[in-house]
Amino acid sequence: MSEEEYENQGPDIPPLPAEDFITHQPRWFQDVLAETPETRWVESEGTQIHYRKWASKAENRPGLLLVHGNGAHARWFDFIAPLLTDRYEVASIDLPGMGDSHWRDEYTRETYAHAIKTVAFDAGLGPRPVIVGHSFGGFVTLITGALYGAELGGVILADFKVRPKHDAVEWFLGDAPRRPTRIYPDLETALGRFRLAPLQECANKFITDYIGKHSLREVTVGENEGRRPSDENGWSWKFDPFAFNGLRMGGEEHEDMFKNLACPVGVMYGDISKDHDLETMAFMRGLRPEAPIFTVPFAQHHIMLDQPVAFASAVGTLMADWEAKGTLSAKSTQSTAAA
Repeated sequence: MSEEEYENQGPDIPPLPAEDFITHQPRWFQDVLAETPETRWVESEGTQIHYRKWASKAENRPGLLLVHGNGAHARWFDFIAPLLTDRYEVASIDLPGMGDSHWRDEYTRETYAHAIKTVAFDAGLGPRPVIVGHSFGGFVTLITGALYGAELGGVILADFKVRPKHDAVEWFLGDAPRRPTRIYPDLETALGRFRLAPLQECANKFITDYIGKHSLREVTVGENEGRRPSDENGWSWKFDPFAFNGLRMGGEEHEDMFKNLACPVGVMYGDISKDHDLETMAFMRGLRPEAPIFTVPFAQHHIMLDQPVAFASAVGTLMADWEAKGTLSAKSTQSTAAA
């Protein structure tokens, strides 16, 4: 089993009873979706990057950038961002090769970090934006913090493990060559194949239905702007299936990166996520004793899907704390790396 296959395994917990699944959109969900963001584009290292921007309801406020996971997209945060706009500017990015952003011939961890930094400052998220990354997005957020931390107000890692050097892993190196994503004959058939990765059930089916329909693109024979040509029509997933070919994470460097981040850091895990373990949390607390490292109850790996309001509240709490300490301001003189 490859590291990626291992990472994509579901948690060992009992299945949810049928009556636990919520299929209708609750009022709060409808209300937040009614707050329509701007759709924006910016170029990063020759690639067109798409992102979504929600303006703060207050003037001259700091902000944060939400970064999705492997194969996901910016619209995973359509129902999170509006919960934070009372006090903050908020944006969500489609990473290179994912969502509506254009594909590349080659991807590196630095490619993703540069795109994150570019969007964070293009979006007008204050003098020191905060980056919030989930899963694979947590990995590239860590890289962003390592490269550009002195320019940031902080980073928040959601369900991403920082492992000791001796236990470092590579998710993608050594994998079998990847194949093109399947092209389905119609949207309904494609939607029927949508799954979370890693596998998990989600009681909030109204959320997985929403993100599922935004995970697909219509493919036409010939040229497809920003992507590779196709020889058939239909529907397929938006992500570039070859984005992770040979992608090096550099896991043996993550311990030092995390310890020496030149900005504040917070870490959250789903309490019933397969990535939540006490040993890893103790290790990370040892590297950054001042950092809040905590769990969200009744959440698996996809915290923002299982517990969206709690996820937004946790992010907002960290933002408020860092703002009160002055770390989001232009004149911040913080010294945050552990001695």
